[in-house]
Amino acid sequence: MKITLFGTPESVYTRIARLILEAKKRPYGFVLADVFEDRVPADYAVRHPFRRIPSIEIDGINLYETDAIAHYLEAVCPLPAMLPDDPLEAARMRQIMRVIDAYGYRALVWNVYVPQWWRGGTPPEPEALAAGLQVLQALDALMTPVFRASPPTLGWCYLAAVLAVADSVAPGAGLIDQVPLMRSWWNGIRECPLMIATRSDESLY
Repeated sequence: MKITLFGTPESVYTRIARLILEAKKRPYGFVLADVFEDRVPADYAVRHPFRRIPSIEIDGINLYETDAIAHYLEAVCPLPAMLPDDPLEAARMRQIMRVIDAYGYRALVWNVYVPQWWRGGTPPEPEALAAGLQVLQALDALMTPVFRASPPTLGWCYLAAVLAVADSVAPGAGLIDQVPLMRSWWNGIRECPLMIATRSDESLY
């Protein structure tokens, strides 16, 4: 199976795809597609009509949108399994993924991390911190004991990638500290081999 992933190592969603590939021990090529700096391959609009990241090519099949990539990889690379067998556990995991997509990415990355990292240490607005905490509390409520104890699932990859970014700046770390069970879970996985293997060379997360 020939796999080529397009994205940038600093991207949360690119890292989710990388975490899945690493967990499944699937070798892959990596092509820089930095949409933030407008450094993308000439044919990238064919791969992703909205010029977002990541996109992936698997044996000549092009896919974009991280959710589609994640579930396709699970289907064609079934071992190790990264979907819970129990229907309710699977539903809770999908809730975690959707909460991150719909609420968490903007709240924790764009509204907490970006002002600190990209905008010269600008403090996040109080409203942004409140929204970030609400997201973390909602995610924590969805993390069942099975989720916390299980090997990496697709939802694990989503949550780990977002927490890594949030925890890399003081305001985000402070929010995670206010959710003790999540802080404990995150501290337990943040230096695991999967996280180290997918860490960006240009960041601490």
